[in-house]
Amino acid sequence: MQVDLTKKSAADKVELYASGGEAKRIYARIWRGRTRPADFEAYTQYLYEFGVLKIERMQGNLGVQMFRKITEEAGEFTVTSFWPTLDAIRVWSGDDLTRTRHLEKDPEFLLELPERVTLVEVCANDWLIPE
Repeated sequence: MQVDLTKKSAADKVELYASGGEAKRIYARIWRGRTRPADFEAYTQYLYEFGVLKIERMQGNLGVQMFRKITEEAGEFTVTSFWPTLDAIRVWSGDDLTRTRHLEKDPEFLLELPERVTLVEVCANDWLIPE
């Protein structure tokens, strides 16, 4: 897939995908989880190696972002994966698009096992791509 690096937003950032206007529709699947602060670094590595990289390799996946934040109470994680169609998401989720797929060691790390993810349509995805 080629990206049109000439199509710019009002802020002069490349419009990679967006649902509005002429751009192509994409979907984001957002998962959130929490660990004990002591497990923050170990789970960061585990989630990246066995979650993010696995999603990146899935057919149809457009990209993945992983966010983290530590507080005194918990390590907080968010993984957002991007997909071109709802059918592409079904490869990962099955027919229930918001069902959570847990990693093998999630019960050891996570304070609770979330049952659902958030599924949204992406309205804008504009990035500053250095030349």
